Amino acid sequence: MFRTLFAAAFVLFVSACQSQPDPLIISADSVVNKLNTPVSKLEIRDKRSYSYLYRHKKEQDKAEFTPAQRPLTRIVEEALQPVTGSDSNNGLSWYVSIEKALIDATLHTIKYELEHSITIRVEATRDNRRYSNFYSGTYRSSGGLKPAQATIERQFKQLLNSVVTDIANDPKLRLPEQKDF
Repeated sequence: MFRTLFAAAFVLFVSACQSQPDPLIISADSVVNKLNTPVSKLEIRDKRSYSYLYRHKKEQDKAEFTPAQRPLTRIVEEALQPVTGSDSNNGLSWYVSIEKALIDATLHTIKYELEHSITIRVEATRDNRRYSNFYSGTYRSSGGLKPAQATIERQFKQLLNSVVTDIANDPKLRLPEQKDF
């Protein structure tokens, strides 16, 4: 009887150690729109070739992957919502593509290293004019033992907020209306 209980407890312990990590709970704060020109159309696409957000490198060719709980496109769209005008029909459109969004984790015996990186491309169009630019950011951190999931989420949120704020407050993306003379 004792052997059976011990074997069952051991199996549960091993399976718990190998269980898939929880999805990351990522959010972004709504940007403060400091510019007057609202965006009529906002379209967001995820151009990444992978669907995970967190990559924990284990051995030479092995890694563990964790997705975000909500689609990153939805999070970016909600953050950029203040730049859109519900009744605006000025012809200004933004096509936002998420080129890179990744948290790389390397765990050593007594410490960890995290590298958060985001690259977002925005193309603004109005009439026959276009302007596009890449907005990116990188954040590195390290600490003892293993990073807490809340720490990973908070650091990524701070980086995402910074990149999205840069996008919202870039006056070149507003493409002022041309005046006919």
